[in-house]
Amino acid sequence: MKSKREETPPVALNMVPIMNLFLAMIPFLLMCAAFFQVSVINASVPALSDGTDAAGDEPKKELKKVTVNLQIGQDGFSLSAMGDQSPEELQKIGGKIPKKAKEYDFEKLAERMKAIHDKYNKSDTVIILPAKDILYDTIVKAMDASRERITDKRLDIREHLFTNAVVSSIL
Repeated sequence: MKSKREETPPVALNMVPIMNLFLAMIPFLLMCAAFFQVSVINASVPALSDGTDAAGDEPKKELKKVTVNLQIGQDGFSLSAMGDQSPEELQKIGGKIPKKAKEYDFEKLAERMKAIHDKYNKSDTVIILPAKDILYDTIVKAMDASRERITDKRLDIREHLFTNAVVSSIL
């Protein structure tokens, strides 16, 4: 007499179709994967000071150096400068660069920054003052336009302008 539970022989599973599926899916998933390159933008934040000079000595005045303030607003860019020059000369540096067809004019900004840097060649600092509702992408593009200018696209030759970018807020 046989037991109630009959022993069935083991079933041999055909794993070839499953392995073929995975073999086709792995390269497809790797091709569809998005790989991001993370990079760092060299920028600094202004430090607070109590207004006293730590060294006590007055530094030598260099008339070939200015600090450019770049305000980014909804209507475009606004430039101004700080330095040891006369107020009339500093006012000549300033000005507005309006939007062109509802887009920021980064080419005009780069030209203007190059003209300022050519006149004050020891200058290396730009303070970027974005409004609260300005997109991050706009800030980065303005920073790029003020930091360097591509002189030859084919050979990737760049001219460094204001390499020290400080991002701040309007008080």
